[in-house]
Amino acid sequence: MKNLIKRFFADMQWYDAVWYVAAMLMAGSVPIGWKVGVWSLVLLCVATVVKCVASRRVGSRGLSAWAKAGLWLMVAYYALCAASALWSSQPGEAWGRAMTMLPMAALPCVFLVSDLSHLKRRHIELLIAVLAGVLSVRFGVMGTRAAVRFFQGVPPSMLVDINFDPLHHNYLSMYLIAAIGLLYATVERHWRAAGWRKRRWVVVADMVMLSGYMVVMGSRSGLVIMALLAAGCLAHLAFVRRRWAVAGVIGGLLVVGVGTTYLAAPKLYWRIVYSAEKMLAGEPGDGRQVMWQCGLELVKERPLWGWGCDGYWPELRERYRAHDFAEGYEPERYNTHNMYVETLLMTGAVGLALLLMMVVVPVVASLQKPRRNLPMAFFTIVYGGFLVFEVMFGRQMGLLFICFWYGALLTCSTRRQVELTGSATE
Repeated sequence: MKNLIKRFFADMQWYDAVWYVAAMLMAGSVPIGWKVGVWSLVLLCVATVVKCVASRRVGSRGLSAWAKAGLWLMVAYYALCAASALWSSQPGEAWGRAMTMLPMAALPCVFLVSDLSHLKRRHIELLIAVLAGVLSVRFGVMGTRAAVRFFQGVPPSMLVDINFDPLHHNYLSMYLIAAIGLLYATVERHWRAAGWRKRRWVVVADMVMLSGYMVVMGSRSGLVIMALLAAGCLAHLAFVRRRWAVAGVIGGLLVVGVGTTYLAAPKLYWRIVYSAEKMLAGEPGDGRQVMWQCGLELVKERPLWGWGCDGYWPELRERYRAHDFAEGYEPERYNTHNMYVETLLMTGAVGLALLLMMVVVPVVASLQKPRRNLPMAFFTIVYGGFLVFEVMFGRQMGLLFICFWYGALLTCSTRRQVELTGSATE
């Protein structure tokens, strides 16, 4: 084990190793809780300062122009949101929101000022393994608790303690689905490697287990994004790898698995079925539709620069009341549950343009030869999709996760890595 660790850190100086250990803590801590994630961010920032002082170098060598553009777009988006406090009707709350969104500036800067040319694919893959491992342990604890409750005579419908996981189901689903996509990108790359013949089935089993965890969470948006990710993986197998038969078999197994799960436990999908029935009846299938409609009505009044951070809340609540926002929702509490609409409300069309470029640029970077970056492409599908259903930048549990992995996966597209490997990074 000691020799294995030495080989892993062989190409790193001591300050590189310190930075990387801090990054590992960041990757593993965010899915545990946002407070732990915030302290991990502080530690990563301190490690970055130490690294820059010890190496006497500021700036990341080898990052592609597309990667740098993506990171700077994230900083620009934060700067615009913070500046929008100047035209907000509630400047106090607006500056509070700006402080909440601070990781959106801090984490991109960490990757911009740190020289990460020493990182190789295996280092990024270990970060992915840490993320998946933490989520697997969470699921294992929940499964153990469910088993104990079963032997205590608890009815099957109540075996999973809904209070076990305090994380919001949409955020936890994003963590799980991102981990599944990143694991797929890793195992697909190493599938035929000699050292992975046994390990690959462990990774596949972990992907299946995390998928089951995601279904238990009962997130409708999670199921939709999971379907998008599955389509992306199948498209990659069929059109990029030309493994049409494998893609067909896996696609068939997924259909059978979903159908069997629905027949065996229809309550897992009741929220989607309920929404579909309401939409077929000509009614709003989800409270989000009302939220989006109310938000877009306000956007029409100030389309260019928006209402400023939190400046739209009084008007939005009035719109909710005017639309008879029922179904047990409290209009005083709810945002629009859509980051794109929320951006239009805060910063107008200018902010939305920055956000869309922030989503598109990593995809373009991931397709550039010879720096193809499959993990970044899949991660963009996941977080870009969840932005449709949740204000992911409204809570630090979403900001920390997205901003960290956004920067970490973009480091896969460095020129230095291409020189070391002689091939594309996927």
